Amino acid sequence: MSSRRLRARLRAPDVREVVQLDHWLRFWIVTHRLEALNSIMWIVSVAGRSGSVWLAIGLTLMLTRRVRLSGFLRLVLTIALASLLANHLLRPLIDRDRPFVSTPDIPIIGGRPDDASFPSGHAANAFAGLYVLSRIAPAARIAWWAMAVSIAYSRVYLGVHYPLDVVGGAMLGWVCGVLVDRASGRGPKDTNRIAAPPRHTARSSA
Repeated sequence: MSSRRLRARLRAPDVREVVQLDHWLRFWIVTHRLEALNSIMWIVSVAGRSGSVWLAIGLTLMLTRRVRLSGFLRLVLTIALASLLANHLLRPLIDRDRPFVSTPDIPIIGGRPDDASFPSGHAANAFAGLYVLSRIAPAARIAWWAMAVSIAYSRVYLGVHYPLDVVGGAMLGWVCGVLVDRASGRGPKDTNRIAAPPRHTARSSA
């Protein structure tokens, strides 16, 4: 094989190829829906709106003294930052059309948002919440991941986002979590969990 052909095979895909794959994945997902999942995906998406489910979980953990107030405030700040950057900075700046604009014949589940598509605010909020809760309540990390991925996927499933929209939103939310951590001076092992009281063992008598 010539070096020119080898370089052609190893080269990174250009933007057009990535966008074509993005469109194809979205088309495949929305044309292979399962009737039993339609309502579930809609409920999952509604729960993730504005990060409400993450804030409710964080508030519950704080009120039950599973995490400290500072941990809950980190959650609020991280989600607020992700939402601000996704919805009020990047979307108007990038101004990508929603997928149903180019494929109006494919049914949408739920409403049709009238703002831009990239990045997904739901995914940004979900992965911002995932990042913080994985730090302050790591025992349920698998549940947090399952929730975040489900919320992000639901946006593609419902037909209102492309896969790249949710990938971009997820990356944004995670970066916001890291930035808030750095700004608060926390290291990779710092958490806001309330430490369990020490266990006292009875001394055996001689």
